[in-house]
Amino acid sequence: MSSSDRNCTRRGALKALGALGAGSLGAATSAGVAAEAEPKRRTAEPPPLFETDVLVVGGGAAGTSAAVTAARTGARVALVDRWPMLGGLATMGGVNTWHTSNLEGEYGFGLTQELIERLQAYDGVDRHPNFPRVHGTYSVSPYLLQVVYDDLMREHRVRTLCYTPCVDAIVDEGSIRGVVVGTKQGLRTIRAARFVDATGSGDVGSFAGCPTVVGRESDGKVQGMTLVTMWGGLDPSRRDEVLRNHGRVDQLMRRLIAEGRFPPAGAFHFGTNYLWRWRCSLDAIATGDPLDAEDLTRATMEARAKVPRLLEFFRENYPGLENLNLDFMGGMLGIRESRRVLGRYVFDAPDVLNRRSFLDAIGHGFWMIDVHDPEGSGYTTWRDRERHLRPGETYQIPYRMLVARGVDNLLVAGRCASATHQGMAALRIQTHCHLMGQAAGFAAAMSLEGGVAPADVDVAKLQRRLVESGVFLDEERLRRAASG
Repeated sequence: MSSSDRNCTRRGALKALGALGAGSLGAATSAGVAAEAEPKRRTAEPPPLFETDVLVVGGGAAGTSAAVTAARTGARVALVDRWPMLGGLATMGGVNTWHTSNLEGEYGFGLTQELIERLQAYDGVDRHPNFPRVHGTYSVSPYLLQVVYDDLMREHRVRTLCYTPCVDAIVDEGSIRGVVVGTKQGLRTIRAARFVDATGSGDVGSFAGCPTVVGRESDGKVQGMTLVTMWGGLDPSRRDEVLRNHGRVDQLMRRLIAEGRFPPAGAFHFGTNYLWRWRCSLDAIATGDPLDAEDLTRATMEARAKVPRLLEFFRENYPGLENLNLDFMGGMLGIRESRRVLGRYVFDAPDVLNRRSFLDAIGHGFWMIDVHDPEGSGYTTWRDRERHLRPGETYQIPYRMLVARGVDNLLVAGRCASATHQGMAALRIQTHCHLMGQAAGFAAAMSLEGGVAPADVDVAKLQRRLVESGVFLDEERLRRAASG
């Protein structure tokens, strides 16, 4: 960083560090991943549905956090989602482990902590007995989490529309004026001043003509996808037996897969899972194009077809699981990666591996670069222990990666935010998405309050609001980042 950069205020950090972000973008696009459509101008639009200050599209971990946070500033906020319930993979998909430990202690994650406390009031969450020695600190009820999200939307008067897919964006003079949604009455337009894309697939950014990338840089293939199951018929008196046999059964399955005698499958957690109340198991894997409806349907069908074979395998080969039965199968395939909207910074693997600090940090991450094989073998780089951070180590998440390029009033949060294939493999866990959503919600509202674009938000003020809401930011690391 130059001497002039060292003297910049945090409010000017986005501009001062813009060259770094632009350089990262150049590296990403030159690696062979093509950016999509050019920015467009739209004039014709469907009839209006309503207008709001901040519109959040996507109701998963990032989107719900963004909507609640923006509403708490006093802004009028609306949230639209294509599924019948909020929560995304946590509720529809049954992905019910939340990571909050850096292996030394629990980080203050703001809204994540509030969600945990609300779930505790419903007896809907349990903490790992080995905390803090495991990242996956909590197991949450996918059913009661639905209720918690509903409570939050009602309490903060977030206008919420489920069953409502976003299908296009209205763009004029470099700004999104509205998004087009599908309703039972036909296509309608929702207008807003600020937008947050938390769709997971970067739908709003793509429809608005922002530059986007898909999958890994070499060939565009995305991480393997997983259908989550939950199981019943577990005998608590035989839990120790199940624990003892996990390694042997896992080795047997891997050998059968390698010999072509069993379909590729992911990890299972009967032996390592610490709770049997919400028995999440990540077994049935699939590969495909998550942006192609027909191919995604095929992949989901293939994953479902594996579940009876998995059930049979466990009953016949896993002592203690002879009476196993299927309690739950995800209503959606667990997609780890698809399209990402490029922003003012592209988060990359070295940011994780070098435990990087950022002047515009909005939180900390500690998950490793965890890539699930795009070819569908079931292998994940989580098994490469050299990729793991040591206990107590973290990297910081920069605000600039949430600020979309191509339009001036869009923020992007969650797994469609600006990152490389490996960078997002570290950031994509739900608690990190909570952080990104919370920052995007504050920034959207603050940009309206100040009459500026999200790129020009006062970063120091944003950081203060995050800290006041319970997010941990290391002041010493911020000072080091500012000094270069």
